[in-house]
Amino acid sequence: MAAWKSGAPIKQRLSQPCTCSHRPYVIIFLGSHGQEAGPCRFSYTAVTSVMVSKSPRDSEGSPGEIQWRVHPLLENAWRSALLLVIIVAVCLGVWQWTGWAGMVLIAAALLVVSVAPYIFPARYRMRRDGIEIVFLGVRTHRGWEEFKNYYPHEMGVHLSPFRRPSGLDPFRGNFIRFAPDNREAVLRFLDAHIKRGDSDPGEGGPEG
Repeated sequence: MAAWKSGAPIKQRLSQPCTCSHRPYVIIFLGSHGQEAGPCRFSYTAVTSVMVSKSPRDSEGSPGEIQWRVHPLLENAWRSALLLVIIVAVCLGVWQWTGWAGMVLIAAALLVVSVAPYIFPARYRMRRDGIEIVFLGVRTHRGWEEFKNYYPHEMGVHLSPFRRPSGLDPFRGNFIRFAPDNREAVLRFLDAHIKRGDSDPGEGGPEG
């Protein structure tokens, strides 16, 4: 990495990777003074370093990181309206049947819990070391080594810890919902980080 003298034009922008054996850094020139960035020491014009994670297959088109937020309740007005009608209808039915407000609240709570992934937002962040999921304030991280297969669907993709389809998939795996415009990017990222097993349903049975 060449040394950069102070006095270069402010807000001059230049990106170049660190040539050391550690993770690459994007260097953005903003001001003037020497600063240490990561494992290497530079003398350059006011630099801000932004780490860029790279996986073994980044050169084939997979980004270093993908993050997005989904909230299905706000993304499909007709489906959300239908869901609301169903919940109200069930609650009215329970009221007519029992006449007890407590039972109505219990029925409403059970319905909301059963469709919670649709009602409440979720955030996903896929990195080189795994996937992070934030739902209802709970943050979960799972490494890619935990998954042996994945199954794409129209609205999302199911990550499975088994090489072949298993009845335990809903309990041991994770369903990741796509954003409206990132389906292909997510699948490319998964293809770069998960070595898929045999996805033929005819094989059946869990296998670690």
